[in-house]
Amino acid sequence: MPDTLKTLFKRIQEGMEGLAGAVMGDRAERLLDEEIRSIDDALHGARGEHGAAKARRIANEQHQAALATRIGEIEAKVETALRQNRATQARTAADDVVRLQAERAQRMEEGHDLATQERQFAHVVEQLEGRLRRLKHQLDILRASNSLQRAQATVARRQPGDALYPEPAFASAARMKQRRTSAPESGTTQRTNKKDTVDPAQAVLDRARKRITSSARKR
Repeated sequence: MPDTLKTLFKRIQEGMEGLAGAVMGDRAERLLDEEIRSIDDALHGARGEHGAAKARRIANEQHQAALATRIGEIEAKVETALRQNRATQARTAADDVVRLQAERAQRMEEGHDLATQERQFAHVVEQLEGRLRRLKHQLDILRASNSLQRAQATVARRQPGDALYPEPAFASAARMKQRRTSAPESGTTQRTNKKDTVDPAQAVLDRARKRITSSARKR
């Protein structure tokens, strides 16, 4: 194969190898898979924390609502006692109202903190989900690139003679044309040559170019 054709195919290979980054191979795939599992475990934990924070915030709001109801009931008792000139009962009920209002104020303050915690955990979950999606996408690209490299290595090993790369289509076509020109002008021979013009190397190149285009679009 001419040196210029070898250089051309080498550039195609280098372009495909660059899609998955500098580190390739089975070891990189295993490391990326381990990172995905680690992020997935962290995401599971963060979702649990977010759910717990949400439950605490809801319980706090329910407690606040119950206190508000109770305060309203005791304030009604204060009014009734005052109407009946029961000063002692009115004073006792008023003290209960003050105590419950203080508890409700404390619950409201706690509720703000719980809501903040819930938002923070929700943000962590969102970040981890995004990270996990990106890692899975990178793993898909890496696996596709590794499979392509293995296929190219297999094709290269099957090439006859000293050819290091699959033969480009136009070189094969020129060689077949020369062969047909020098062959006897027999109808049977010509029909046989037409059937033998299927170029497996061209199919490899076509699939490689499709993968290059598909991976470039995903970026």
